[in-house]
Amino acid sequence: SNFRHSPLSERHLELGEIAMPPKKGDPEQTVSEKILVEASRVYDARDGEEDSKDLKTYAAFLSRQDAFYKHIPKTLMDRAINLRPPRDRITCLLIGNHSAGKSSFTNWYVGEQIQNESVAIETAGITIIRRGRSRTTWKGPQTISAFPHLENLAKIDGVVDFLATEFSTSVEKNFPLVEFIDTPGLTDGTLKYPFDVDQVIYELAEHATMIMVFLDPIGKALVSRCMNVVERLAFKHAAKMSYYLTKFDTAGDEVDRTNVVSQIVQELQGRMRATHALKLHTMFLPERATEEVRRGLPNKIDELCQNIQREIDSRVQDVLDNLSKDCEALSAIVDEKVERNKKCVNHNRFASVWYTVLSCGFMLLLSVLAYWALLNFGETDVGGFCTHSDEPASEVSEGKAKVSLYCSLLRLGGGIPAGILLVALMVGTAVLWFKKTKQVEQLSGEEKKKLEAIQTHINGTIIKQHKQLKKKLTEDVLEDKLA
Repeated sequence: SNFRHSPLSERHLELGEIAMPPKKGDPEQTVSEKILVEASRVYDARDGEEDSKDLKTYAAFLSRQDAFYKHIPKTLMDRAINLRPPRDRITCLLIGNHSAGKSSFTNWYVGEQIQNESVAIETAGITIIRRGRSRTTWKGPQTISAFPHLENLAKIDGVVDFLATEFSTSVEKNFPLVEFIDTPGLTDGTLKYPFDVDQVIYELAEHATMIMVFLDPIGKALVSRCMNVVERLAFKHAAKMSYYLTKFDTAGDEVDRTNVVSQIVQELQGRMRATHALKLHTMFLPERATEEVRRGLPNKIDELCQNIQREIDSRVQDVLDNLSKDCEALSAIVDEKVERNKKCVNHNRFASVWYTVLSCGFMLLLSVLAYWALLNFGETDVGGFCTHSDEPASEVSEGKAKVSLYCSLLRLGGGIPAGILLVALMVGTAVLWFKKTKQVEQLSGEEKKKLEAIQTHINGTIIKQHKQLKKKLTEDVLEDKLA
């Protein structure tokens, strides 16, 4: 095999250790770390219960395709369906040609020897480096299981066997808030990868906060495979990408360095659509350079660290902003459903009244129609209402006069007009019955209580938590307790 995969710690794998929140004795969390962790718990309480009091559970309940689903504004429903817990750190995807210093930079930033460094191809697979409670290594299946956003990665043949997560206890720089993803160096020639490395990088780029392109100045930066991947990534993720010419202290004299920079910039410009913001930063590890080199050569490695810090600050603000918008969206969905349910309840009440009235009216018309049929075609006066009386006309009471009029109408024209009228009235009553008595689905008592509980928790507890988190951020930046 062309690859050497570093052995994993069997003890750690057997114990199944997982990164957990800091416990007593751990270094104190920064304000940004506290905010990201607490905001993440608002979205996902991780208490293992099906009916958890968190936004993820609420969104799943509110986005069900019930009777009210089509009546909720699409923007609100889409936000609920796509609601995902924010990640409690930023993700930096490292790509580049072979021996570009990706692993060396990761080790330098973490302050610990996590990845092997060598001119040989040491990074054979995909390695995720992040902070945990102990120095632990996870294999591919556990990594996929723990990080659901990487599920699509498992669909690529062969990648799970070459996927690992390395946990470190380091608190150097901003490492507790950063997750590095180290990828194999991209080379041309006959070297074969054990999986589709290009497709893996494209998938990881979808979840990355920053994409750092590391290019080696010693003639390997312009390999076509590396440039093709960079070109495709820049087409979709240009805003995430930054470019670094690594090992700048080994690039020769000033003329050589200028030529290398010019060649790489020209190659990148020829492949990018928007080149006005293209910058190639030069960098090297300061500890590995002489004092003279450190003083004489431009080194943007500190600027890279500052960029990571800015992304963390931006992530904190974005998380708080999205938390506010998600709360507003879920609260609005609850209001829409409650209001819609009130209309449905009123509709069903009127439907019940219509049911009673129209049912009685239909039965009355049916009885009159039956009497009409017997009177006209059966020559039978069941009720004796229309039987001729021997009493003089002057002694006929008002009630009997009305009965006589009723009988005359039923017998008028051989009873045909009255029959047509009765049938028409019955058809009209039947049509009204089907239209007015139709019940619509409404919320059950349990569902109404659930909506009330969600609304109370969001508008009370979660909104209060959001305000407290924003206050923490403001006070941390302004260092003013009155902020």
